[in-house]
Amino acid sequence: METTFFVLGMLSIIGAIALALIVWGVLTIDKLTKSIKQHEEWIINNDRNVWDSTHRLREDLERKQEDMERHIIQHVSNMTNESKSYTDSRFDKATGLTGEKKLIKG
Repeated sequence: METTFFVLGMLSIIGAIALALIVWGVLTIDKLTKSIKQHEEWIINNDRNVWDSTHRLREDLERKQEDMERHIIQHVSNMTNESKSYTDSRFDKATGLTGEKKLIKG
């Protein structure tokens, strides 16, 4: 009878250890699952932030490029007008038309 109680005691200890290992494994798996979900959310948010930042940068670059093009076109137009005005004044001075300008019909 003592042998039976001894065997039952040993089996109950082994069962308790197995149950503790199962509980520990389930808790570890649950903790890892939560960690994986947090990492997935972080990756999704990070991806969204990178896309938004890239989109904003692209829009800023396009706006700056348009501003630069507008500025260059205006600058070239001003320089062209100044050059025409300067050339006209030099032509008028060379031909002696400084006072009165005549209309050229052609």
